Amino acid sequence: MPQAWQDHDNSVRPYLITHRVVGILSMVVNWALLAAFLFTTWGREWEWMMNGQIKSPLAQWLVYFAAVGGVFGVVGFPFSIASWQVERRFGLSKQKFGSWMADQVKGMALGIILGAILISALHFIVVKTGSLWWLAAGFFFFAFSVLLAQLAPLLIPLFFKLKPMTDSPLKTRLLTLCSGQGVKVEEVFHLGLGEKTEKGNAAFVGLGKTKKILIGDTLYEKYPEDQIEAVFAHELGHQVNNDIWKNILLSGGLTFGVFFLANFICQTWVLDYFDATVERPFGIFVFFIVFGLCQMPVGWFMAMFSRQRERMADKFADNLNRSKPLAQALEKLTVQNKGLYRPHPLVEFFKHSHPAPWRRIYPRLYK
Repeated sequence: MPQAWQDHDNSVRPYLITHRVVGILSMVVNWALLAAFLFTTWGREWEWMMNGQIKSPLAQWLVYFAAVGGVFGVVGFPFSIASWQVERRFGLSKQKFGSWMADQVKGMALGIILGAILISALHFIVVKTGSLWWLAAGFFFFAFSVLLAQLAPLLIPLFFKLKPMTDSPLKTRLLTLCSGQGVKVEEVFHLGLGEKTEKGNAAFVGLGKTKKILIGDTLYEKYPEDQIEAVFAHELGHQVNNDIWKNILLSGGLTFGVFFLANFICQTWVLDYFDATVERPFGIFVFFIVFGLCQMPVGWFMAMFSRQRERMADKFADNLNRSKPLAQALEKLTVQNKGLYRPHPLVEFFKHSHPAPWRRIYPRLYK
């Protein structure tokens, strides 16, 4: 690697290691708490208490998971604060505690609303579809993921300011680039990242009529136009290649498989061991722990798929003669976002949704 890359990687390791330590501690505590719910009487005692206090089975589900979610939220909150403090300490977050806390409250409120919808729908499915509930649940989760993808542009303003980009040569170039590739977009939006973070980003979000082009102000105000256009060309490649739909369909298909496998494991061994059924709150809680374990290999496969789609989007930008400015922008983004040019191959394989920056930059800039 170029010496400047090596120096950068060495300089950001304290930030990344500190974040990793916080993440590992959080994971250990969460797994210890899950084990306590499973292998002590906590999880079942809460269900027994509700049997005498709440008559409605749906209300029992909602109260049970509200209580469980509340416990995990309280236990996990110190780690969220620690993660925010790491971002502040290393100069990436601009948020003061009040602003950060307001975002946490909004995220919590959104999570409660979506969680209540999911729990209510899942209870209805379990009650009405019998032994094939896992199949119906898979269909519902797939449809819900499509709905969330469509609603994403409407939820972003809860956390970041969005405003249409004023008419400019850059805006005209971006819209012309879209129309030339048969992608219909009516407006380009500024994404107000700069009030909260130093990180740069740009994206296409939404499906159909909710589709929007988002250019982060941390990108728009710091990068030359040819590099912004190159980053946008990469994002346009995802649209032209239908990567959003491919990701939804693939993850949906894999979700069906995980539902089947988790249900088979639970019905064959796990639920009998805990003397539980999926019709009761503790039983469905156990099911989703098994579901999460079964889904881990899916996460690794989806990361591999994502890296392959990112390479195709890079090639799309190359074919539009944006290879060099794309590489220059990626080089700057790696520094700006405190990423590693060359992460450990195992970390890249299991965790990264994008190829390592050196794989994307070096062939375009130094060969």
